Amino acid sequence: MQFVHILAVLAILFGRQGGDAVDTYVNVPSGALPNLVTRLRCATSETLLYKYETTTQLWGTSNQQFRTRCDAHITCLGAAPASYGGNALLFNAFINHVEVTPLNAPRNPQDYVNPDLDQLDEDRTDLLSKLSSGLYVPLAITRGKRQTGGVRPQLPAVVDEPYPLDDDMATPYQFVQNYDGNIVDILYAAADTDIEIRNFKRNPVAARNTELNQRTNKAQTNGITGQHTATFSFNRGRSASTVSKAYASKDFTQFAAPSATNDAATTQIDAQETQTFSADGDFTSASGRLSARFGLDIGGSGGAATFSSGRPALDPDDEDPVLRTADVDIADDLTADATFQMSLSTRAKRSAETDDIAVRNDLDYVSGGLMAEYDRDSGKKNQLEILLQSIGNVYDTLNQFVTRKSPSKLTTLKDIVRIENELDRENKQSSMIFKVANFVKKVNARNCRDEWTTCSELYQLLALGGGSVAERLLVERLDPVLTQLTEDQQADVLNYITSMPKPSSYILYFMKRIYNSEKTSTLSPTIRLTMASVASRDTIPEEVRASVSDLLLSELQESSCEQADAIIDVLQAVGNLGDTLSDRMIDDVIAKGSVCGRTHEAVSQASMYALRDVSDDDAVQTYYRQSLLDEDCDIKAAVITTLIDRMFRIQEQQYTESVESKWPLIGFNEIDEIVATNLLNLTDEFTCIGEELYRYLEMKKNDKAVEILEEFRKNYDVEELLEDEEDDGEQNYNATYSHERQKRAWDHKTCSSWGHSTYYNILQTSGEFSSDKNVYSKRRHCLAYKRVGVSKVNAKLYAGIFAGKQSASSSQYKLFTKMVGKGQIFSKTFDIGTVLAYRIRSSLGITYQRRYMVIAGKVLLKPDTNSVACNTRTWHYERNFYIPIYKITIYIASIDIGAQIRPRFEVNFICKAKGSNTLLKVQPKAILRIAASAQASFAKLVRGGITIGVNLNFFIETITESIPCISGQYGYDPMTISIEAWYQIRSKIKFQWWPPKFKWTWGSRKKYSPSSLKWKISSPYRRTWLSRRCDVYRINFPFNLSIRIPRRLFG
Repeated sequence: MQFVHILAVLAILFGRQGGDAVDTYVNVPSGALPNLVTRLRCATSETLLYKYETTTQLWGTSNQQFRTRCDAHITCLGAAPASYGGNALLFNAFINHVEVTPLNAPRNPQDYVNPDLDQLDEDRTDLLSKLSSGLYVPLAITRGKRQTGGVRPQLPAVVDEPYPLDDDMATPYQFVQNYDGNIVDILYAAADTDIEIRNFKRNPVAARNTELNQRTNKAQTNGITGQHTATFSFNRGRSASTVSKAYASKDFTQFAAPSATNDAATTQIDAQETQTFSADGDFTSASGRLSARFGLDIGGSGGAATFSSGRPALDPDDEDPVLRTADVDIADDLTADATFQMSLSTRAKRSAETDDIAVRNDLDYVSGGLMAEYDRDSGKKNQLEILLQSIGNVYDTLNQFVTRKSPSKLTTLKDIVRIENELDRENKQSSMIFKVANFVKKVNARNCRDEWTTCSELYQLLALGGGSVAERLLVERLDPVLTQLTEDQQADVLNYITSMPKPSSYILYFMKRIYNSEKTSTLSPTIRLTMASVASRDTIPEEVRASVSDLLLSELQESSCEQADAIIDVLQAVGNLGDTLSDRMIDDVIAKGSVCGRTHEAVSQASMYALRDVSDDDAVQTYYRQSLLDEDCDIKAAVITTLIDRMFRIQEQQYTESVESKWPLIGFNEIDEIVATNLLNLTDEFTCIGEELYRYLEMKKNDKAVEILEEFRKNYDVEELLEDEEDDGEQNYNATYSHERQKRAWDHKTCSSWGHSTYYNILQTSGEFSSDKNVYSKRRHCLAYKRVGVSKVNAKLYAGIFAGKQSASSSQYKLFTKMVGKGQIFSKTFDIGTVLAYRIRSSLGITYQRRYMVIAGKVLLKPDTNSVACNTRTWHYERNFYIPIYKITIYIASIDIGAQIRPRFEVNFICKAKGSNTLLKVQPKAILRIAASAQASFAKLVRGGITIGVNLNFFIETITESIPCISGQYGYDPMTISIEAWYQIRSKIKFQWWPPKFKWTWGSRKKYSPSSLKWKISSPYRRTWLSRRCDVYRINFPFNLSIRIPRRLFG
């Protein structure tokens, strides 16, 4: 077959004898011909051979360059079908001789020692003779690995053809060009389904897409990159005419990729193209240049407007290297510059022999359009190929982890099993999770009890990969009869199951059985939360989910308002059900919040948060609307904060799960009108939540919201804080009545004298803040903020601690620590997580002690066997997900920029009691690992990219004492951001001589890493955040207020 292809191609190239060409021209509407630069010619008896070539330079200073060449055989078939308007021509196209060459690959002297081979590389005019000589082996027409000393390498058998991609390109296709030069459609054979091949075929067609009407200076047009407006200029000559067009970022109305994967506001594109036509109407040549820059002009994501002062001032003696390290803009190297040339080379007479291959009338053609197509999972598939290639022997990797106790050894495996799960490969026996499960089966469960740090990582790996084999192993670790684990360790396994992306009913049935049989167990609250999270997944049948919902519903109905603590526990589980709540559940949650909220405000707040994922439901909107109009400031704040949290989750789900955008992120309804009206008027009733109202509208994707904010700024001074060195690189909005700019850091002098600012509402609401002041006359507290990283890849950490005692002689106290982390890569913001720990002793002598995490909107609980007793616990949890950042096609190059995000919390809880004093030490460490990658694929033969490796971390240590006293330290381990450039070559290998069998394989990655592209803090750092400070004053109040249990876990 390959020999027949060669003969056919030679026939096209050199022509065959035949009759004279029959010239016809495109039909032109009446009166339009005088305005045309040229009238398109159609010679049905000949095929025109064009040489097409692109050169692409990628990734800034790494200066990767790739040249792509191919031959395009174009044949006019006559008038296009009447469905295209009667004024268009139908063309046939056939592509072959595809080759991709890295032009400036970094040289390793060990690989390039033979001058004869170097000479062969420079002289490529006689490729077939090089193949027959055996000196040159074409791995996608680039040189293979060579040994030193001039010895020929022992290489696998490579297919003996210079153009290994020609078989993939063999199917012809068609396109329709209108009389005015616009390409109105491309038609592919129904069996031609490879998206990357189809996108490649679009390029020679797109090169001739133009505008021939001289009266059209500006027009909407399509291109491979997307739909845009272009500006045209014309030069009509005697022998030839040219059309030039230019377009830029601002001209795009639609990128070809889904909007959720492309941030048009941070993409800069500039392009110019020229097409030339002969006097008789033949397209003869085209050229173009396109420059793209990504990640530009990113503003202060996650910022807030504040209406009160009270932020800590930066200590002038602070020598924290995090504040002093120079910023690095990683977007500087997210660049692509491409050029193309296409020129008419040869005319060949058509014949029956050549038409058998170049023109196929027996195929079923389907419309494909000119804009590039996108596989939503292409980035994941490419990344999976690279990860599988790098992992080597999985059992060796796991053994190294077990023996060396290094979690970093599992990072690649975690990425692999997650991607396989997202690509629905988790139940295939060839999948990585099967190999991991086989290894875990051999790990003695009794040993795990003593080596929990190691085994817990393996169980989290199983939960992340999912599938039936992983579920069976996890269930064995929870079975009361079979398990060798402690209750604390079982709680960890339950929390890991929360992250399982596609659980089955099997694991849910098992948890229900345990829950119903051991309702008094200390594990019950954790099982309840996990059941709800699992039930919220799409893979759970509706009737199974309903059984979990009914169980929670019955518990909610059985709880009286006096059991506020139990109600809140159930409402947190209801919130974990997400957007799967039934109408009955919604009605009961609203009823419980309305009735019990009259005497227990925390129940009302918890009910609102439980309904956050169904905030677009009519009944929920009525509940929120009435609360905004009728309730006090804290409830109003709860409504708005819940909706802000919902918008954040929708935004994150858009680029992790491709969910459709919905209210409150988009749209403008009656609740939005209430917010807008009261922000503009700021009556006494709403001044207390002025900042929340501002932040709410600021986050909405709505033109009317933008108009409201602009109107607000006319009446109120909202001072924009530009990024500067003194402000720790933070971009934010700061609106203050006093117009004072104050900086934020961990260091401060007078923590307890601050007034509350809703900048820290993510940690504690104004109501909680006021309640703590009123209930605990002896108290100490601090709220603080820190950012680590660089401007476009960073983590933002918020922390708060509180210690309070009702009076010097009272045994009533509250100890509280909370840490919230947010991450950002380019324009994408995401949740790192929340850690909350508190210990409260009431006037009745009842002790409440809880440790929570909130990850991806799901509440996780670390239970206590005895809340009265002090004990020590450790806890870690890691999330793993992929965010597409940009997807764009620039001529031949299909560019995919995305990031694998791995936020992790590691927490130590230490409680000690000595006499009447109780000490609670909490040590949360937030770790953010990101593997961002930018890849450009060239015709499936070569791919080049950069990998951005991010390793950020930060920890705090807070000590709260019931005396009351507080103290704290903060610090970090070494941190790095590195950028490495690489490329790979794909080769076609013959692995069986007869009958011949072939496979494609990617070679090893050629790497280099410019040292100028690194950000690094090489030494660990630890500093006192707050030296031990105890209460020295007392404030008496004429009445006592109820204890506020910090159940609100917004953020």
